[in-house]
Amino acid sequence: MSNAAAEDTEVLQLTIEREFAHPPEAVFAAWTDEKALRRWMGPGEVKAPESRMEAREGGTYVFPMITPDGKTPTVRGKILEIVPNKKLRFTWSWDQEDGSAGQLMEVSLDFRATASGTLLVLHHTNFIDVEARDHHNSGWIGCLVNLEDYLAG
Repeated sequence: MSNAAAEDTEVLQLTIEREFAHPPEAVFAAWTDEKALRRWMGPGEVKAPESRMEAREGGTYVFPMITPDGKTPTVRGKILEIVPNKKLRFTWSWDQEDGSAGQLMEVSLDFRATASGTLLVLHHTNFIDVEARDHHNSGWIGCLVNLEDYLAG
């Protein structure tokens, strides 16, 4: 791989770290329990009350997200790796208007125990362009705010 290609690959990914004042078991469960996901998944006012999650290696998930203007963008994927309370890795692809799958991306979540709770490290790769990366960065930050609110319950 040339240096330019390596730089492009690095530009088209993002990593977000967020500390939660809750144990890894609680944070992990919020990501893998369908009922929990339905309560917090989505950034800001976006909700995903019909989320489905088959939390096992090879399982699938679907997050139909309802936006304030009534649209329902839907993301779906397959669980690639699951290590309870430590790691969750899955594909990520938005349904397109014509019914086809969008850009195939990957999300990896590491749940690291800390003295005060959990450090969640979210790594999202293979964006189609910088605009998509930046849009997802904002979306993930909003999701993590909703996750914190859910955990504080």
